[in-house]
Amino acid sequence: MIGGTATRADRTAEALTVIESEIKRMADTGPTEEELAKAKSYLKGAYALNLDTSNKIAGALLQIQLDGLGIDYIDRRGALIDAVTLEDAKRVAQRLLKSGMLVTVVGRPQGVTSN
Repeated sequence: MIGGTATRADRTAEALTVIESEIKRMADTGPTEEELAKAKSYLKGAYALNLDTSNKIAGALLQIQLDGLGIDYIDRRGALIDAVTLEDAKRVAQRLLKSGMLVTVVGRPQGVTSN
């Protein structure tokens, strides 16, 4: 998982605290029903936006083939996303996030120390 943000140097510690708190919440309790519904809606709606050039379409088709998803993956994708349950999302969030977060900060942050 990769994330990023941009903030003023004097707000870096605050930004990292918010991010770490949210990751801990996800690891502990997982997403809410509303968060899962919004994520599903985004994933289904935004997919076509990534297919706006011939190169992106070719790349997506190649990745589908490399991943062994099948020629009908684009047609099945929405149903696969819809099939994810809240319990699935919580289980995976705990598995992926329970170990904490590695943060690399570039620049001159204020109020941040190495662990």
